[in-house]
Amino acid sequence: MTLAAALGASGCLRAPAVRLCGRSLTGCRQTPGVNDMKCRTQLAWAACALTVSLSASPTHAAEDAEAAEAAATIIAFGRGEDKIGTAHAASEGSVGGADLLVRPLLRVAELLEAIPGMVAAQHSGSGKANQYFLRGFNLDHGSDFTTYIDGVQMNFRTHGHGHGYLDLNGLIPEIVAREDFRKGPYRADGGDFALAGAAYMTTIDGYDRPWISAEGGSYGWRRLAAGGTLKAGEGKLTLVAQAKAYDGPWQEPEHLRHYAGFAKYALPAGPGKLEASVHAYRATWRPTEQIPERIIGTPQCPDVFCSPDPSARGETTRIIGNLAIVQPTWRANLYAQFYDWTMFSNPTYADPDGTSAQIEQFDRRWVLGLTGEKRWDLNQVLQLRLGTENRYDAVGNVGVNRTANRAFLSSLGRYRVKEASAALFGEATLTPLPGLRLTGGLRGDHYHYSVTAKDATAAALGEGSGSDTLVSPKAAIAYQLSPRIELYANWGRGFHSNDARGAVNATTPVPLLVRGTGKELGARLQLPGFSFTATYWWLSVGSELRFVGDSNAVEPSGASSRHGYELVAFWRPFPWLAFDGNYTASRSRYDNGDHIPNAFKNAASAGAALVLDPWEASIRVRHLGPSPLIEDNSVRDPGSTVVNARAAWKGKHVQIYGELLNILASRDKDIAYFYESYIPSVDTGGPVEGRLSRVVEPRTLRVGAKFSF
Repeated sequence: MTLAAALGASGCLRAPAVRLCGRSLTGCRQTPGVNDMKCRTQLAWAACALTVSLSASPTHAAEDAEAAEAAATIIAFGRGEDKIGTAHAASEGSVGGADLLVRPLLRVAELLEAIPGMVAAQHSGSGKANQYFLRGFNLDHGSDFTTYIDGVQMNFRTHGHGHGYLDLNGLIPEIVAREDFRKGPYRADGGDFALAGAAYMTTIDGYDRPWISAEGGSYGWRRLAAGGTLKAGEGKLTLVAQAKAYDGPWQEPEHLRHYAGFAKYALPAGPGKLEASVHAYRATWRPTEQIPERIIGTPQCPDVFCSPDPSARGETTRIIGNLAIVQPTWRANLYAQFYDWTMFSNPTYADPDGTSAQIEQFDRRWVLGLTGEKRWDLNQVLQLRLGTENRYDAVGNVGVNRTANRAFLSSLGRYRVKEASAALFGEATLTPLPGLRLTGGLRGDHYHYSVTAKDATAAALGEGSGSDTLVSPKAAIAYQLSPRIELYANWGRGFHSNDARGAVNATTPVPLLVRGTGKELGARLQLPGFSFTATYWWLSVGSELRFVGDSNAVEPSGASSRHGYELVAFWRPFPWLAFDGNYTASRSRYDNGDHIPNAFKNAASAGAALVLDPWEASIRVRHLGPSPLIEDNSVRDPGSTVVNARAAWKGKHVQIYGELLNILASRDKDIAYFYESYIPSVDTGGPVEGRLSRVVEPRTLRVGAKFSF
């Protein structure tokens, strides 16, 4: 099968004028994003990434150099790949890098919104990790959803702001070759923070031409980026850099200053390859957080963009080094990262005595990791996988201080934390009959932690060490009713860890590892140019992580249960036009019957994409449904709806593009809470319980140009 034929069968969008490396389906399996330097098109790397997603094998065979010379006219954009015969669940999927690049984005973390039902919001400035929502979860900053980039887990344990902190702000959109996603705890390689789901991003191997782009837009938006690939000995060196600035509509300009770089060296190694990469990211910003809605329209807060505490600040430095070996039947990753983060915030604004409630949170650490996986195709009936995931977090300084105008007042606890984990997992897939696949998996995780107080306040709260172990079985059935229809049933146990400081708390200690159990029934329909999946799921968790506004912390609460359904569709009626849409509904409750704050009732998104040389255009709508703000459901948030669009004209060496974000100028809320806060100039009677929210950013225009050489 040729690449053109494979893409056509998968439902990927085609455009006659785009020419790419014409490779056989098997000829491009080496790694996502491989781009032969002899190809002459700006989107070649993305098309090859999409070709990879058509492979039935989770590991990748060597690239056929001869096949790479054959030319074909295809497109490089879209989703809709055929998963029948390869997927373990109806809720699994993949998105090609070219599809991600044409999505209008206010924030880079919105790349995760390519996952049906996922919403990425923000309540504290462009430098802070986003607020995520999926399957009835307010995931806070990543507590039950994990993301890997080239095998490196991006979530942080025992973080200074929120456990599972998932900061994707350092990601450069142009380096993403593909995004695979899963939902639920059904795969043996899914560990910490993967209860609700997981995303696996793969970066490109190279560009066919060097490029540079420049953007400008509303509210002080500026972005400059450049990249290219060089021959370096037997391999290829890819370099990408990005600088951006943004003020936003806030009374106190955000003054974001962001710098990111990416370097990747790929070298052939037998039938596979060796990769070495570095991600580096530095940002400073001035956050405007959620504000009490009762003060809007007062001299203290003239409109929804006011900044009651203009002294808030944030800064992040993150450097990740990764060494990976990828072979046809095995792979291994060794990585290290340095992280330094500080943020001054003020969620309650003043203490009951009228003094400042501002806090300084901080986190400085090193992370080391080693992962590996091996696959055996014993015969046509049995496949085996065995893997390991190991990680060590050396957190030298983490904690909270009370401050006023960023001046130190007192410590709320300063710690040193060491947390190590080791996991072994195995998975077997049996095909006893044509069309029937049975998969069983088992994962074992062992954690050891040590929490050392660095001041008297922390010592009084608790310190110590301990360990915890968890075994997580998994099972899946897939049955192919016909070449176009496949049914799935899944069951699995997974977990999330808790903050190690909570495990040693002197008065209310919590278990370090919290079990969750998921179940899922689903079906997939795959026709030429059309795909549809339907899923009904259940998920119970032994302990929730809940935002507590007065302490600006994420704390464990009671056990919970959720269930719901998802509908996902992709349709390509013409070679140059594609539509996609999804709807998810969920019911979320604590086991005592209480509602779970910020657990949304439903979510939906839909989009249309057009690729007709020399034009590209896309429009998307995203809806996050209503949710309770407190346990008795007496206070609710109505949800939010946002419409974004992007258009581009492409010449031989230049691309002109623009984005119009929040087209309808929605004043819905990105996030809303209900808790006690105090603005002395307004709340003359003392602290007041009420709604606090951060509005969706207003209509925004961004335009740019990209030049290739």
